[in-house]
Amino acid sequence: MSATGFERIDGGLYRRNGLIYARVREDGKRSWRGTGTNDLPTARKLFKKWREEQVLKAHGIETAEAALARNRLTVAKVLDAYILAGCPTKKMQPKSPATVRNELKALNPVRRHFGERAAVTLKLADCDKYRDWRNAGGYTITRKRKDGEEVTIRTRGGDRGVDLELTTLSNALRLGVRRGELKANPLAGRTAYGVAENVRHCREVAPTPEGLAKILDWLRDSNEAGAADVVAFMAYSGLRIGEAVPLTWAAVNIGEGLVNVRREKRGCNPWVAITPELETLLRDMQGRATSGLMFPSPHDPSKPRDKARINRRIAAACVALKLSHVTPHGLRSYFVTQARQSGLTDAEIAMLIGDKTGPSIIATTYGDLRDDHLLAQARRVRHTIAPSGEAASGIPVSIPTCPQESSRTHKAELVPKVK
Repeated sequence: MSATGFERIDGGLYRRNGLIYARVREDGKRSWRGTGTNDLPTARKLFKKWREEQVLKAHGIETAEAALARNRLTVAKVLDAYILAGCPTKKMQPKSPATVRNELKALNPVRRHFGERAAVTLKLADCDKYRDWRNAGGYTITRKRKDGEEVTIRTRGGDRGVDLELTTLSNALRLGVRRGELKANPLAGRTAYGVAENVRHCREVAPTPEGLAKILDWLRDSNEAGAADVVAFMAYSGLRIGEAVPLTWAAVNIGEGLVNVRREKRGCNPWVAITPELETLLRDMQGRATSGLMFPSPHDPSKPRDKARINRRIAAACVALKLSHVTPHGLRSYFVTQARQSGLTDAEIAMLIGDKTGPSIIATTYGDLRDDHLLAQARRVRHTIAPSGEAASGIPVSIPTCPQESSRTHKAELVPKVK
């Protein structure tokens, strides 16, 4: 018997404390593997089977047990493993908390539809069936009303929602492939259902200056001063609603002209410049403040306002005023449009709203120029050359000559002519 207490009973097999162990080599290192039995013939069979599996593994051949386990792996188990891992990126890096929240919500209808399916049986055609199921209202949720009664609501994802849900499912399947639980991602190569031409950008749900003023007046007249403060603050700062609502008064520094903010989506530039309109709003809000939060809930001053309720109040104002639909993110586009028409470059605006993408996203997503501004700019265009000595306005002007030509003329006058 060895010093470790193992008694050799056969080639590669040892007994200890009434159980038989196999002495094996895994990944170049010697270790012990328990057989779970004290019967020598049974232990020999298990040891032989393990050796055969190692040979198959070394030659890249899948064992029958591994194939059976893979075929039994359901989509629900794949999703559970993905959630337990924290919904990582393809490079196993953590995602932002907002992205993780969105993916967790997206997985609810996916689990309802695909949960019991074996992951290896998924096909691209199943995506089309899932889309039809979602758009037909197949996914239902239960909500409790204020009176305590529970109601069932049929939801429809839309093409953009379906794309997000299927993309999240594909992310989970890709993690299963990385861990060796699946041979391949069955949804790899799926084309998106959303069409760029049909995507509604935030600039399409942004108010005009006149419309914003009407919305603010309507909210204040409806005893919704708190909601009006949020709307005005987002329009004057360009913040997302998730960045604006949690702010506290400790983040406001009127003396330095800054509001310290925490950006979402790994944004840059952790501050907002206080413009004259924003300063007027903040001083008015400070005079009415009853909490350390800038936008406290009317029901619990220790909690920030509900984002969904703000969205509903803006929508109600637009309906009452017969204005085009406006969303909280449209107020971010409102800020961008005002900045562009004030002469700021797209690169400067991207930094002000804390977007790392840079000027490209300002031009493609947020940026807009209103008709009155375009018309005023168009009237500055001149299509013909003004008459000699006169500007287009009729005022005589002196036309400068080319500097090189003027220099040559000046030198020619200084050199005397030789006859």
